[in-house]
Amino acid sequence: MVKMKFVAIPSTYTAEQKNLYIRTYRIGILARVCSTFAIDKIAVYYDKDPKFESHALGRFIVKVLKYCNTPPHLKKYLFPKDKDLRYVGVVPPLKTPMHAPQDFNSKYRQGYVLEVKRKVKVDCGLDKPIYVKGKASKGDIVFVDLERRKIVKPRGVYTGYDAFYFNKELEILLGELRSKNYFIIGTSKFGKPINDVKLEKRKNIAIIFGSPFRGLLDICDDNHFDALINFVPNQSVLTIKTEEALHYVLAILRYLSIL
Repeated sequence: MVKMKFVAIPSTYTAEQKNLYIRTYRIGILARVCSTFAIDKIAVYYDKDPKFESHALGRFIVKVLKYCNTPPHLKKYLFPKDKDLRYVGVVPPLKTPMHAPQDFNSKYRQGYVLEVKRKVKVDCGLDKPIYVKGKASKGDIVFVDLERRKIVKPRGVYTGYDAFYFNKELEILLGELRSKNYFIIGTSKFGKPINDVKLEKRKNIAIIFGSPFRGLLDICDDNHFDALINFVPNQSVLTIKTEEALHYVLAILRYLSIL
């Protein structure tokens, strides 16, 4: 099984959509799909475009992704009122293990450290804060083993993704991924049809998506990818939206036991 699963999307994702309500919803769909397939990291890379404020667009995507990934009981600590987030109520809940309701009987909870004395007082979204063992500072976000009442690093459970803005162009990001031994898959209708590709299981896999305005090969050269794949051969529509492509690509890779 893959050790680290990485997805990269451009800062111009949703740029063509002026309505903040719809933009927020589309980013929420990204969060939902990535969570479904247990993606570990989501990078929003800088896609230079003279028609848009690409850096601002990218940072907004990351802000919404981080909000989506935050368990409901922690949002009050981490997200003060923000006009950029006024429509986040429209995004679908992730319902990942860390977002599970109190009666779900999950072994692990994510919590906010309220106080540190002999023990650590943590708000885990239960009826009341609990005291646990471990090292932490006030204001930390920690994972708690509810059975052992201890701060831990959870094992065998999906704890959500890490979303970040990469404020440089895609080629630089791909260079960094290669240096970390990622197997890099580019998604493009000009790639090799998926039914003609034989993929090997690797420890780290990165899946890269292009812009609504430019395909991946318009953004960088194909020599940056270990595999350039057309996941929807003979598509019957002119273009495939990024969130649609994300569904198709991750589902196919899961079916092939690559993810």
